[in-house]
Amino acid sequence: MKYLITILAITFFGMATPAEESEDIRIFGVWRSIDNDFVQIWRDLDGIKFQRVASNRSLQAKGEIVISEDGMEIQRDYPKTEVYTSDYVFSPTGKTLVVMKPNGQAAWLLEKVQ
Repeated sequence: MKYLITILAITFFGMATPAEESEDIRIFGVWRSIDNDFVQIWRDLDGIKFQRVASNRSLQAKGEIVISEDGMEIQRDYPKTEVYTSDYVFSPTGKTLVVMKPNGQAAWLLEKVQ
């Protein structure tokens, strides 16, 4: 039995490629903030993109996200251009995402809706 568990563990962990290990796919989808804004995060050929839309459907922000060991680099290009790095963490279920705001004193709390 111990031998079988060892074989299964080696097989399972050996299946991941370096690209799969470096990108957490839990980030992709539609997230709702406690302010009822919606943030959509997706991947295209140029990288990871995001847009935030208010409950009245007006565009609040858009840009790119670069994930690294240092955190999440947010390159915002609307409504103003700015770049900052924020710490982030997922809940154990992956249904909640907390991203520190640039000032470091508060955070965005996002719930995955899609």
